Amino acid sequence: MQANQSSQPNSLSGAESTTLIGAAALLASCSADGERHEFLDALAEGHAAPTRRILAGSEEAGQGGSVPTPTELMDWAERTYPQFFPSVQPNVIAPPYVYRHYAQTGNYVGVAGTDVYVLGPVSGGALLRVGSLADFAPQVLATRYAFSDQAAARFLLQAQFAATDADIALVRHLGYPGWLQAQFALPVGESAWDWLMSRGYGVADEQMYYDGGAPAFDFAAYKQMLSAPDALRCRIQQALTEYFVVSLTSVLLPWSHLLYATFWDRLGDHAFGNFRDLLEQVTLSAAMGAYLNTATSQKEDPVTGRLPDENYAREVMQLFTIGLYQLNDDGSQRLDAAGKPIETYTASDVSQLARVFTGYEVDFSGPSVPALVGGRPIPLAPYSQRPMRLNVDQHSFLEARFLGAVVPANTPASKAMQIALDALFNHANVGPFFGRQLIQRLVTSNPSPAYVMRVSAAFNDNGQGTRGDMKAVISAVLLDEEARSDAGLSSSTFGKLREPALRFVQWGRTFGMTSRAGSWKFGFDYANPDLFFGQRLFWSPTVFNFFRPGFVPPGTALAASHSTAPELQIISETTVAQYLNCLQGWVFDGPWINAPERADWDPNVPSARSGVGDMVADYSREIAIAHDLPVLLSRLNLLLCAGQLSERTRTKLVAALATFPVTSASDERTRHGRVAQAVLMIMSCPEYLVQK
Repeated sequence: MQANQSSQPNSLSGAESTTLIGAAALLASCSADGERHEFLDALAEGHAAPTRRILAGSEEAGQGGSVPTPTELMDWAERTYPQFFPSVQPNVIAPPYVYRHYAQTGNYVGVAGTDVYVLGPVSGGALLRVGSLADFAPQVLATRYAFSDQAAARFLLQAQFAATDADIALVRHLGYPGWLQAQFALPVGESAWDWLMSRGYGVADEQMYYDGGAPAFDFAAYKQMLSAPDALRCRIQQALTEYFVVSLTSVLLPWSHLLYATFWDRLGDHAFGNFRDLLEQVTLSAAMGAYLNTATSQKEDPVTGRLPDENYAREVMQLFTIGLYQLNDDGSQRLDAAGKPIETYTASDVSQLARVFTGYEVDFSGPSVPALVGGRPIPLAPYSQRPMRLNVDQHSFLEARFLGAVVPANTPASKAMQIALDALFNHANVGPFFGRQLIQRLVTSNPSPAYVMRVSAAFNDNGQGTRGDMKAVISAVLLDEEARSDAGLSSSTFGKLREPALRFVQWGRTFGMTSRAGSWKFGFDYANPDLFFGQRLFWSPTVFNFFRPGFVPPGTALAASHSTAPELQIISETTVAQYLNCLQGWVFDGPWINAPERADWDPNVPSARSGVGDMVADYSREIAIAHDLPVLLSRLNLLLCAGQLSERTRTKLVAALATFPVTSASDERTRHGRVAQAVLMIMSCPEYLVQK
């Protein structure tokens, strides 16, 4: 065998190169076992001689010098292109050579040093050098390293709210797993509850913060989402509020904003812990108890005919753990002999499980103050930090049977709770049910069954025999090949609509928004949630969140393919118009803030400082390059869209923005206007709104 002596590399597109990697470059012939030594000889000859390279990438490619090992390269090829690799024979390692032989096709792929070769019918019987290991690194190591700023930004926009220059640099330095581990290790910052108390939102005075409906929690949440260093934790917290839904519209207890702050803080405390502990915290939360009636559920009374309230028992199964139908590990529904979905629970399961949740009540113990406006005395704010307590006299001690579990009669309430939550947690549905929805919130609305199965496997076992490890589940979602592969960028079925409320958070965090007064009083008309584009975070209209995970937009191409698009459920002509109108105001001058220097939130009590001067974006880096449109758009494309704007869109943007001339000599306000116009246009275009 003679090595191919051509030294002229082919000129191929990225897609063509990838196809050749799978279809030709990693295949080789020589089916006779006796020819293996000849392959090694040819490798030695080819390693020393110039050969034709299919890939023309840089030999220096790689993240910090990281390149795949020969085994990783071949494992990746077999995983990515299984149709080309039947009957794999074991690795043959004869330093400095590593190769594999595919007996059914007679193909060889080998590595000599850092060079990759193939030999076989596809290569015409000649040894073909297809590149170096570094050339393949961006594909083989795609789930470990960001080989471009665009890849790093894409990861960050899935893992947190925004991608800044510093964030991108850190991801490229640490790699994806390293960045995740660094985020997991960050300490929990100041709690929302503590911040609210420090701002005076726990004082019973004429502001009546103790009364339900105060929007003060919104301020604490936006402060964290816009500025907290543990951005991954905060992003998971926010996603969990749309899974374990508690809505401030219906928590009608004193200090509701502080009750929700405690609920939010506990979600953050357990975001990187174990799902079982998280489920227990949610179940005993006073905010959840008030929202889904656990706090008022009492044991059966044969005299009056009273039965335990079934609300939480139903929702903890339907929405928080196992869903309506039995699932396979890949998220698909299990079917009975007639081809129909199998329900996960019955009416009897609900009524029996409801007994376990009786007797719990909000803990109003401790000091109180007289109500300022009639009614009973108001407990002081610290009560809002306590979980529900048990009133044993109102707890049902009847036997309870549900989902195959049994709580014997007269079981202590705490033990009954443990049996119930363990049964829910260990149900086979939880991994695929929760995993798929976390994928939807962070990565894509329509994950493949294989993607769901891999995340479900991480939930079932973190690799060390632990079930429900949130770090393992989060890592599985964000590091999956489906999330990190470039294939999704050109797929019409991959990606998700950016949640309307989170577009504001992304914009503010991208451009370093701060609150000059430290009040973070972001909001408009608090009495009208529609002005938050159909998604006033933490004020969901129902327990089913703002949108359902299985929503399919009727009358669309998505409906024809039975594809889900949850966020589209709240998109309408009205919310689109509201978004564009508000966006225009934000990007130029920031949101309007009422009396930022004061703690009160009454929109009817403005101050001389009310206006747009408190929460303002920092465009200083963009202003410096505002006169150079291609450079400006390239930067904004990276930060806001991870480089996903098409050439056609960029051309249109340049043409539109060029109608307002800006030069390096233009004043700062003019250059600021150019930047704001560019941000407005980008955040309005479909390639931004659909996150891939």
